[in-house]
This record gives sequence, C-alpha cells and structure tokens, in this order.
Amino acid sequence: MSIGIAGNVAARVGALASAVAVAGCGLLDVGNPNDLEEEAIRAEALAAAVVNGTLALVSSSVSQSWQPYLVASDELHWVGSRNGWQSLDQGFVDDPLNEFIDGAFPAMGQARWMSDLALEILDAHVSTHPDSDQLKYQLARANLYSGIIYMVIGEVQEDFAFSDRSEGAEPVGASRMYTVLDDAVVRLNAAVSGFAAAGDDAMAASAMAVRARAHHSRAVWDALNPSASGDGLVNSAQAGADAQAVVDAVAGADWVFNLTYSASSLSNSMAAWINDRKENQVDTSIVTVSAANDIDGIALMDPIDDVADPSVVKWLNQWKGGSYLDRGGIYPPLTIASTRMMHVIMAESALASDDAEDFARHINDIRSMDDLTDYDGQIPSLEMLQHMRRVTVLLQGLRLGDMYRWGIEGMLWQDVSDAVRCPGVMMPVPNIERTANPQNWEAGCG
Repeated sequence: MSIGIAGNVAARVGALASAVAVAGCGLLDVGNPNDLEEEAIRAEALAAAVVNGTLALVSSSVSQSWQPYLVASDELHWVGSRNGWQSLDQGFVDDPLNEFIDGAFPAMGQARWMSDLALEILDAHVSTHPDSDQLKYQLARANLYSGIIYMVIGEVQEDFAFSDRSEGAEPVGASRMYTVLDDAVVRLNAAVSGFAAAGDDAMAASAMAVRARAHHSRAVWDALNPSASGDGLVNSAQAGADAQAVVDAVAGADWVFNLTYSASSLSNSMAAWINDRKENQVDTSIVTVSAANDIDGIALMDPIDDVADPSVVKWLNQWKGGSYLDRGGIYPPLTIASTRMMHVIMAESALASDDAEDFARHINDIRSMDDLTDYDGQIPSLEMLQHMRRVTVLLQGLRLGDMYRWGIEGMLWQDVSDAVRCPGVMMPVPNIERTANPQNWEAGCG
C-alpha cells in the first residue's frame, strides 16, 4: 500500500497549512485572494485538506531527514563535491553546523508542528460531530501521519525541541528521547483503532505495521542508551504481536507500506541528491559502481546461495523506478514498513528468546519470497539475522542504529569521529534551531 498526495493538492494544502496573513496600509492595502489566516484551516470543510497537508509535509521531511542519517551509515556514501556529506560519511554525526543536518531540520519541525495542529483541529471537529464517520476517518489519518513523524524523530534525532513556530521550547533531552517514540505509539494506537472502527482493514494493517516498527525502534533505543552493550538483540512483545497481525492481515504477501512522491505533488529530496545530482550513492558494500559512480551491479551477496541478494535488488529496483541499473528519478517511494520487516522483527524476537525454530521460520518466510534456500544453521544465527535485517530494511532510515547496536563501523569512519567515540549518537539539534531557540543544549558526544 502507498500513501501520497495526488494532483496539485500537495502544493495547495502545503500553502494552506503554512499561510500567514500579512496586513498592509495605504496603496499596499489591497486584497490578495492567496492570503489565508490560520483560522481558515480550522473550518470543518477543510478537514481532509489539513490532513493531506500534514501528509505532504511528513513525506517531505522523511525524504530530507533520512539522507544525512544514512550517509553516516554504510547504506549511502559521498561521491560528490559537498564537504558536509563527506563529514557525515566519515562518522562526524554530532555536528550542529553540518549544512545537511541543518538544512533538513526545518522540514522536520514543520511536519511535526503541522501534524500536531491537524490532530488538534480534527479532535475538535470529532468532539463537535461525534457521529461523523468521515471526520473520525480523517482523525485516524492524522494520527497515522503524526505517528510516522514522531517515530522518525525518535529514530534519527539525538535530541529535539517541540517549539511552536517562533516560540522556542526546552529540549526533550537526549536521555528522554524515548518519550518521543512512546508518543508515536500513542498516535499509532489511535490510528489503528480509528481505521478499524471505520472498517478500513487495509489502513488498519498499515498503521499496525508502522506501530510494529515504532515498538521495535523503542526497544533499539533502550539497547543503545545510555550506551550500546551486549549482543544488541532486542525483543519487543508489542512489536512481535503487531508484526504477526500484519502478516496475517496481508496473508503473507510481499506487501509494502510506502510514502509516495510524484511530479504533480512533491519530489523525494533524497532521490534528487542521489539519482539526479549524484552527490551521494548507495554504498559500495551493497553495489558495484562504474567510473561515473553509476550502479552497475550488486556487491552484497546472499550468504547461503551466493547470489545477488534479492531483497537488495527489490529495494533498488523500487528506488530506481524500474531496474537498479537505471539512472532513476526524483520520485521513488520510501518504504516505511513491509512484510519483510515484520518477519525480521519476529525473527529477532525469537533469537533473543533462544527460539531457534521460530527464528528459522521467520527468516525462511522472507527467503521463500525470493525462492532462496532455507536457512538451516549454515551460518551462525546472529550473522544470519544481521544480514537479513540489513537487506530487509535497506533505505528505510534504520541502518545507523543497527550498526551501533551490533558494533559495526563504517569503512570511512575516522577514529576521532562521533560515531566511533560515542556509539549510539544520532543527529543533533542543528544550528538553525539553536540560534532561534537558545537553550542549554546538551552535547551528544562531548
């Protein structure tokens, strides 16, 4: 399943969501039909437009905020001319002055703020019209999109501040960022129940899949904080229950839940930098590249069948909009959840519980989608999990956390980099927010 904004609606509702009326005087005191006061979007007739605007902003933010996070990991690497990307590639994650961390943050703040406003507006509408199925459905959508942006913030940010436009807020604090993931789950709970009440089983399953990811990411946060330790395995009963329910709901199909982009709505910023500008590229531990840094093959092999890993091929074909050998464009979807992700979540829970049989079953449920040989102990189970997790969530904004919890270092990470000195450190609150909102910001990697 994919969610996106059709036609030119994204542009219209994005402008609607952020419009601020400007007062004039004298000769300049003329009416402008494009000027909209904030109160206008609180009209009941615009409920769906408000939620669509939230989706547009969330989709834009995800496409911007994932890229610096993934360049710091071993999924993407710098091949262009901008030193800010090189710095991330070398593991300097905790730099509030990095232009690409700084540049992605406003979209994240806007998406988070708009998602909260949409919930406020839709909650008020439903309170006024408790029998309106249409308004309750829009509220479920608003909860889903708010849950997504809260989840992504909790996954990629070391700290955050819930500022209200020009009114600064105190930082959450690095030691309390788990609360953002908890808040994501609260929103996703409401989305699941709202879609279920509306009888939309497909959207209920989608929201449940996102919730499974959020629960798992919450467990990963615990594994990384205050510092990474142990074998890095996590076991979330809530994530496992949701994952199994999703697999059952889609009857085991190779299903995905995507954010979508198009020429008539908005572009995928990460794809523009990689496919169009070629500033970054998929890491050479995953693909082979030509002298022009175009993908010309798959480097990451399946550890049992020694073939180009089919999950890698699947995600790269999606990324390029056809074949991974294509140049690709600026509108590929971004996967938030999938059946493959659900199975690897359950496989990890089984391994953490020393349930070898259930572990193999879920690993083989993924492998059977690509007609691969069943896993039957050919390699150590943790090694198998790490491989399957890597290929299953490729380009889905999760890799850096996995590297930290399993003690994997990027090939270009410098010994003095934040990623090496402080395993677990994520993206900082950048300079643009620190300048506008002076607070006692903690150093993620002192």
